[in-house]
Amino acid sequence: MNKLMDLKVGVKPVFVQLIHSGPYEGPCRVGDRESLDPEAEKAGYEEAFRRFREELEGNLSPEAELLEPVRITWTDNWVVPEGELRKLEADLERTDLFLVSGGLAQYPAIAIAHKYKKPIAMVGAVVTVDVAAYLRSRGLEGYAPLDFDELNHLISLLRVRKAIRNTRMLVAMEGDIIPVGVVSTIWNLDDLKDRLGVDHVCIPAREIFKRMEGLSQEDSKKAEELTDKLIEGAEKVHMSREDVLRSVRFYVAVREAMEEFECNAFVIPCFEICARRIAEENRLTFCLTHSLLKDEGYPSACEGDINVLMSMAVLMYLSRKSAYMGNSYIVDRGRSVIAVHHDVPGLRMKGLDGPDLPYEIRNFTVGGWGATIRYDFSRDIGEPVTLARFDPTATRLLVARGEIAGGGGFDRIGCSLSAHVKVRDAVDLMHKEADFGHHLAMVYGDYTSELKELGRMMGIEVVEV
Repeated sequence: MNKLMDLKVGVKPVFVQLIHSGPYEGPCRVGDRESLDPEAEKAGYEEAFRRFREELEGNLSPEAELLEPVRITWTDNWVVPEGELRKLEADLERTDLFLVSGGLAQYPAIAIAHKYKKPIAMVGAVVTVDVAAYLRSRGLEGYAPLDFDELNHLISLLRVRKAIRNTRMLVAMEGDIIPVGVVSTIWNLDDLKDRLGVDHVCIPAREIFKRMEGLSQEDSKKAEELTDKLIEGAEKVHMSREDVLRSVRFYVAVREAMEEFECNAFVIPCFEICARRIAEENRLTFCLTHSLLKDEGYPSACEGDINVLMSMAVLMYLSRKSAYMGNSYIVDRGRSVIAVHHDVPGLRMKGLDGPDLPYEIRNFTVGGWGATIRYDFSRDIGEPVTLARFDPTATRLLVARGEIAGGGGFDRIGCSLSAHVKVRDAVDLMHKEADFGHHLAMVYGDYTSELKELGRMMGIEVVEV
């Protein structure tokens, strides 16, 4: 499974102790001399810190890596000592979120944010929104979750953003970065790296075919075993084992290249390779590779389309499900139903950790080759789905919720499989796609709310249909 699916958000708890210079009363504090004594304050913080740790250990999401809590102390001279802030540096590289609590913690919280430029969260109300507003007005990240449920939701979103920032695409090319089939693809990969952290490695597509023909004995055995497993698991197989094996060997070659170049996403053009007869000479298409990679948690897209690859990555990291993708067009204007049309369903579209969905294996070509997974989407009528696509600048994300209304092309050859999806306004969706392009990524479940929150966190405008 893709290691990005198992990423944790490093949460560094910071407990603030405000120790006053003496037992005085005034507009900022009241009490008897005994309770206001600095030594009494210190004793009270011991108990409060213990409860703070217990609450974290009992309530924090498993998506978080709970780092060692740190106590920092300041006094009523209202200066946070530099030496106290430096206590946070031991875990700094592992820290994704500072969780601040304790006595009058606003100033220490903003001091931490300014010094280390990492997100700050404080659970509760009043001072938490004070800190969040200050930080946001200065281009820093501040969050004010009301309780642990909201904190854990925030951690889930931060995990997705962290996974995106750690995504490294293997881009197989046969010519220009802009493929002839999807000219609306994201073309500025340097900007993608600078803004969203998404890295890439470009290699000639022909190199993967060379790897496929030169698989080691061990990798060849893997391909044989996986081929038998796929055939045994299928309800029907409409092509020869040898031709299924050809497509599986290509997948194994891609996985080998991804490991060598430390990549966790894959994209390859279709038209350019098809026109040069490379696919026909090798008797394979890339459909099965995309399906198998996604079922392992690796975003993988057709036709060199990086927009849909990025959309797929966000949806998969968020849902922990294999994504589907395809061309979109209206099939029933009156009922507001569109088709999402490509031969790349996953067996784990209901959950990466769940059982395989029922499927058949069918040849893509009249010549009997090009293995594809076929799933009958009409099994899922009424189930909610989320559709998404980045625009060519990767600054906007088109998002639509829908529900499965049927399927098509299950028993036909060619790129024929489709999921039929009822959306709020199919015409509006098609018109908005003029700013985004023609492939949509799809996952089961409604994640539109989370995508809008992620958009705010990542500086991406979300356009909802």
